[in-house]
Amino acid sequence: MRRWIPAVALLALVAACDATVPRPAPSVSAAWAPPPLRLPAIAAGTPCPVTPPTPASPPGEPVLGDGPVHPVAYYFGHPGTVLRLRPADRHPDGTYEVKVRWTSAGYRGPVLIRAGRIDGPGTALSAFSYTGEDRDGGHYAVIENDPGDLPGTTTVSGPGCYAIQADGTTFSTTIVFLARS
Repeated sequence: MRRWIPAVALLALVAACDATVPRPAPSVSAAWAPPPLRLPAIAAGTPCPVTPPTPASPPGEPVLGDGPVHPVAYYFGHPGTVLRLRPADRHPDGTYEVKVRWTSAGYRGPVLIRAGRIDGPGTALSAFSYTGEDRDGGHYAVIENDPGDLPGTTTVSGPGCYAIQADGTTFSTTIVFLARS
């Protein structure tokens, strides 16, 4: 014969156990507040001041930007500063979404990437494909592996000059690139 514990006793037992479970302290990433977005602006018709590719650390494919989290230059064509917009990348709304891989070295923690057009009207978004969420006007993720390989995409409204600001707890970097067909 089975004995049934009265529902009230069971609820009291569950409540007592729940009250004694220690709660983890908020992580750095939960408490981290990103710096303000400060993208450069240039006049229409002015040459785009693209960020030149630099060697990666540890050695590997060249990257854009000086932070420990940055896009791989290969995805911006040769010489690594032009995001090629192909008809196959165009969405029905007119935007272009292009695959861009990011990498990180020497950094673990929260990162926020925000983007915008800097030579006129238009929009941009950079995002990691398999981690993170839209937050704080960009794409937010917590990098847990060092070094990190972060597949992603960059979406732009059309040809023009764009910038991405990548922020973490120990860095802030801006990457400027040209998008064209």
